[in-house]
Amino acid sequence: MGTPMPVIAQFRGDFLYALVLIEDTDTIAEVAEKSAAHSVDRRVARRDQPLRVEYQGRVLDPAKTAAEEGVAPMEEVVVSYAAGERP
Repeated sequence: MGTPMPVIAQFRGDFLYALVLIEDTDTIAEVAEKSAAHSVDRRVARRDQPLRVEYQGRVLDPAKTAAEEGVAPMEEVVVSYAAGERP
């Protein structure tokens, strides 16, 4: 179990931001899923496409952990579908 840390998540296409609790040992794929849970099937339609996470202007590797990618507490991450920005 890693160290819990909150991040501010914005799912592209949603108008709300969410405060999401992740762990520094979560993979970026897990961060994407935790963040998407606050928007997908609520205000954003579900798609059969992988998710991606952007942090400080770069797309993060889904296999690396939040700590390995340098994600810091209370920083913004942007989650989107990998195949496109908006429907």
